[in-house]
Amino acid sequence: MHHSIGSFLFEYLHNQGVDAAFGIPGDFALPIFRCLEQSPIRLYTMTHEPSVGFAADGYARMRGLGVACVTYCVGGLNMLNSIACAYAEKSPVIVISGGPSPGDRRHDPLLHHKVRTFDTQRRIFEEVTCATAVLLDAESAAEEIMRVAAAVRASCRPGYIELPYDMVDLPVKHPVLRNIPPPESDQENLEAALAEALELIAAAKQPVIIADVELHRHGLTDRALEIARQFNIPIAATLLSKSIISENNPLYLGVYSGGLSEAGVQAYVEGSDCVIMLGAFITDVFLGLNTAKLERRHTLLANTEKVRIGLHAYENVQFADFLLGLARAKLLPKSFTLPPRPEALKPLGENEREEKLDAEAFFRILGLNLPEDATLICDTGDALLGAMSLRTSKRNNFLADAYYLSMGFAVPAAIGALAAYPEGRVYAIVGDGAFQMTGMELSTAAKYGMAPVVCILNNDGYGTQRHVIDGPFNDIHPWRYTKIQELLNYGQAVRVTTKGGLDQALKQAAAGGEMMVIEVVIPRDSCSRALQRMGEKLGELRDPDKKAGGKA
Repeated sequence: MHHSIGSFLFEYLHNQGVDAAFGIPGDFALPIFRCLEQSPIRLYTMTHEPSVGFAADGYARMRGLGVACVTYCVGGLNMLNSIACAYAEKSPVIVISGGPSPGDRRHDPLLHHKVRTFDTQRRIFEEVTCATAVLLDAESAAEEIMRVAAAVRASCRPGYIELPYDMVDLPVKHPVLRNIPPPESDQENLEAALAEALELIAAAKQPVIIADVELHRHGLTDRALEIARQFNIPIAATLLSKSIISENNPLYLGVYSGGLSEAGVQAYVEGSDCVIMLGAFITDVFLGLNTAKLERRHTLLANTEKVRIGLHAYENVQFADFLLGLARAKLLPKSFTLPPRPEALKPLGENEREEKLDAEAFFRILGLNLPEDATLICDTGDALLGAMSLRTSKRNNFLADAYYLSMGFAVPAAIGALAAYPEGRVYAIVGDGAFQMTGMELSTAAKYGMAPVVCILNNDGYGTQRHVIDGPFNDIHPWRYTKIQELLNYGQAVRVTTKGGLDQALKQAAAGGEMMVIEVVIPRDSCSRALQRMGEKLGELRDPDKKAGGKA
């Protein structure tokens, strides 16, 4: 069968498991979009490029590879932040951009959308991708496509492919498929690392595993679970990896994030004499804004970039090989006593139903009404921190940009999650400030008949930042959020101010099969305990008055 460059690109991506792509057309990309619509991949045309990137990211976190299609510069550069988020959090998204023709490049006209040079966009994307390619030669186009896709798969970070508008329909030269062996560990270093790790684990009285997001990204979660079961070691997740295992698993401890954690989880992890961090990102959020108290000599860190046991680093040790070595080891199972789990959520009493809502009440009532099979997607701020304590029973059903912390993630990521599993039930939790950034992407949900449940926490502005440094710069213009149903002529919308009103709205959302927007009105100063702790810590770092002990 003869392929054009464009048809080869999309057939190859479809064979890699991609069945949906997200984009906004523009003149340099129109031939790409025509080709995409003729492929087996479903196209979701959205309203704003930042949302395209977040939707592709959400899809990638659910399915393993996402695709975002945009036009040259005005589209691609407008999507840069959301691809930066995917890069920071290791989410595999392939950016496909239209571009000027080889002839345009030779004659160097002052072409519309061009910034500085014809290579400006690609060079900028080099900073937020693992591999880039501009397909200027039909002879090498297929190999370049495969090279970028392979790099994205290996690193679980975004890649960039620019396809000139007049190259899309040119015949492609089919590449010779090469069997590239995976990188191998240095056997001596691997054996030494395993020996030291097993010695540390064997001697430990209270070991704990922190299972972080790289396990999920690289398909290694089951291997980590095998290690935990074999050695009988409890597992904590992080904010970025929450739901990496079922939170009903008897080995599950909770979410660890330094001083942002529940007290029992923090005490157990920081009291451990062997903290086994698998696939971990050691970020300031992981460390609870540097409130974590972990002794390096008692830690074992293994991820795709390094293996470090205590104070010793081991070069050229592959993460998968190290996990396999631990899983095959023979050690006596540990015995442990987990801290008491949080009490079961108290059912809403009749005498409470007229009480006003606050942040803690919202998450309690959401937890009482969240379907077991639902996927929960949280935006930055209390939408995320308040959800730390929510128990989810299904694996990989919690998404958040919990390291990069870009506002505006949740609504478009929910569209990506619904494209990944159209029959799924998705709940998006978003603050009013973040909703004003990307919430109008619900127009896309309406266009494609999607039914997310969107809870807008309306505390009249940037509530998270008020707990760091307050000021009128944190105020936003009030929207009549429930009018979105009238604007879109789609779904349902309700405004709730009481516990009973929220309970009724969530029950209606769970029972129905249509989009539901719930505006949850809470006081300006209301927040979860985790946000209060984070605000205090960030306030000390950002506000000179608080640092000096003065009044902010």
